[in-house]
Amino acid sequence: MKKVFLLLTVALLAGASFAQGQEKAIKQYGFWDNWFIQGQLGGQYLFSEDHDKAAFKDKINLNAALGVGKYFFPEVGARLQLGGWRSGCYYSYYPYDAKYYNINLDALFNLTNIFLSYKEDRMFNLIGIFGMGYVLRFKDNDVAQLKGHSTDFFAPRLGLQTDFRLNEKWSVNLEANMNFYGDEFNGNKFTDGFASKYDIPLNILAGVTYRFANRGFKMVNVEDPALIQSLNDKINDQRGQIDEYKACCEKKQVVPEPKTIIKEVPAKASLNEMVIFRIEQAKIDKNQEVNLYNVAQFMKANPDAKITIASYADKKTGTPEFNQKLSEKRSAVVMKVLTEKYGIAKDRITVVNNGDKQQPFPDNNSWNRVTIMTTK
Repeated sequence: MKKVFLLLTVALLAGASFAQGQEKAIKQYGFWDNWFIQGQLGGQYLFSEDHDKAAFKDKINLNAALGVGKYFFPEVGARLQLGGWRSGCYYSYYPYDAKYYNINLDALFNLTNIFLSYKEDRMFNLIGIFGMGYVLRFKDNDVAQLKGHSTDFFAPRLGLQTDFRLNEKWSVNLEANMNFYGDEFNGNKFTDGFASKYDIPLNILAGVTYRFANRGFKMVNVEDPALIQSLNDKINDQRGQIDEYKACCEKKQVVPEPKTIIKEVPAKASLNEMVIFRIEQAKIDKNQEVNLYNVAQFMKANPDAKITIASYADKKTGTPEFNQKLSEKRSAVVMKVLTEKYGIAKDRITVVNNGDKQQPFPDNNSWNRVTIMTTK
């Protein structure tokens, strides 16, 4: 029996060993991962006709922005932003304030991650901004209501943002961006030269960014199909050895003499099975499904038996809170298969979620991504 258990354990743990020494890659993330929200406040200076004729205090106005976005990769993201407030405009040397708002859709390019290797806890990131927006100026003064002057424009945008990481959730940023408004934004319209075709506000904004859960990009092992197939073949070979061992033992059973009366005390049926999971996953791989099948067959053959499902997560990956939830998900998926697919009663199963508080395999971190099923 000890030899059977040893072979089974080796076979199961071999399924996890492929993760060691493999090439690393960025983990694949879903739609709801790596979202953030951003609030900013600052000032604006408008480059337009006659702006050099106005006093400096008339050139500076407040500006604010609220944005929400997502990073699809460490290098590339997108942001939808609503901004605006007041802008210092000029008409025939007459300064006035124009109230406006704009909606921008920006592409974000993390230049630090593009030109350097990715590092999640890097303190500083430089982000390039390229986008397109729509600006609407309120008709709240005589200049804005001049006949024939447009107040709404599509506006390209360019900018740079410096982002300083405080922790995994929060960062502060300083951003400079320029929108290319239509030439009539300030009430004047000239046609000579490139600069006269646009009214260009320079926005300097400071703000904070909050990143929602499932934030950041983690490195995981690249799967090698040939290696996985080789390990599966090895597992099947080891299971064949188990079958041969069982058959050999059955042939060697000794039949007692007829006159000898032996009172046998039935041994209590025991079980020790495992399901190995991939890093940060709670999905049962195909090569692990046979282990749950074996558990179900054991439960059906021993209707009085009860088992404990104990799930773990490796301590070197993720936070304690994340790992606790991960172990709960692993227990839940194992419980679902046993109860829904194989019809095992829930009252025969006890669940223990250990997270990373306990490590059943302290000498091999990756083996702790496991759910272990034993008889009570």
